[in-house]
Amino acid sequence: MKRIRNTSINNFDNKSLNEIRSIVISYKQSQNLSPKTFDVYKRVFKEFDIYFDKNLNLYELKMRKASQFIEYLLKDKVYYLDRFHNTGRVRGIKPTTVNTYLKACKSIYQVLVDLEYIESNPFKKIKTVKRQEERIKTIPEDDINKLIDSLDKNYYTDFRMIVIIHVLLDTFGRINEVLNMKVEDIDFETNTIYFGETKSNQYRYVPFSNKTKKLLIELIEETKEFRSDYIFLTQYGTVMTPNNFRSALNRYLKQFKISTHITPHMFRHTASTLFLKNGGSINVLQKILGHKKITTTEIYTHLSIEDVLNQSEEYSPLNSIVNTRKYNKLRNKRRK
Repeated sequence: MKRIRNTSINNFDNKSLNEIRSIVISYKQSQNLSPKTFDVYKRVFKEFDIYFDKNLNLYELKMRKASQFIEYLLKDKVYYLDRFHNTGRVRGIKPTTVNTYLKACKSIYQVLVDLEYIESNPFKKIKTVKRQEERIKTIPEDDINKLIDSLDKNYYTDFRMIVIIHVLLDTFGRINEVLNMKVEDIDFETNTIYFGETKSNQYRYVPFSNKTKKLLIELIEETKEFRSDYIFLTQYGTVMTPNNFRSALNRYLKQFKISTHITPHMFRHTASTLFLKNGGSINVLQKILGHKKITTTEIYTHLSIEDVLNQSEEYSPLNSIVNTRKYNKLRNKRRK
């Protein structure tokens, strides 16, 4: 017998939303999903609460309303609020984020279908939002060198930043993966690090250099007094968070007058791009990055505009065909 909801109730006061949230979260917890995935579900339920009328029974949501919700996220969602002037800037969410939300919406309603609370998934036939291919943003090598050279190893916080940057560039890791590293995750015999908490929820082993090895050993020795399993700690012995890192990084960029806007993920982009540029194999890079599909890794095969211009000039077909000496002669300006 199917558990189809009663349609005669008029005022739900978000009762349907609360029920659906409880059903889905409970069901998903049994699937051992990553904390990041659960965070997406929570944000989607929050958007449901903001957008949908409290009198609307969300068990009876139709495709038209579901499509309007996705359209709202893309075009009308206020994602920035000026605290001082109490004004909002309506620009909508990025297509990539909207697609992440859409995937979560499909999953949420599929749970209700599977458990026979509803008969069909209103989000099932909604297509993902097309997005323009974004150019991979990397960090200029001069800025990385300036940042590292400006940090003072005699100060713990500066030294910690040096070690994190080395690990990020050496392992191609995401900031969450790096900051969640424990001492037991490092094999100093084989120079490999175990990343257990990953975006794809699949563990992987990544190599690191002897230079990074030396820095890690020194940092672990320095933080022994905290008796923590984790590598990267605050001055108070607590585990460093991605927000801690971003705040420290922005402070250093401002202090050292580095104008490039640098985010933690740009270290991963930079390392991947340089790896291929220096002759590394894209298949090896796929393994290091933990990508399931090679097409995801292929975004790093792009060439910079500078590379294109330099090679276009150097290897131009015209240079091997046309005698360029005649272009150096002054032209007799005659009209026919």
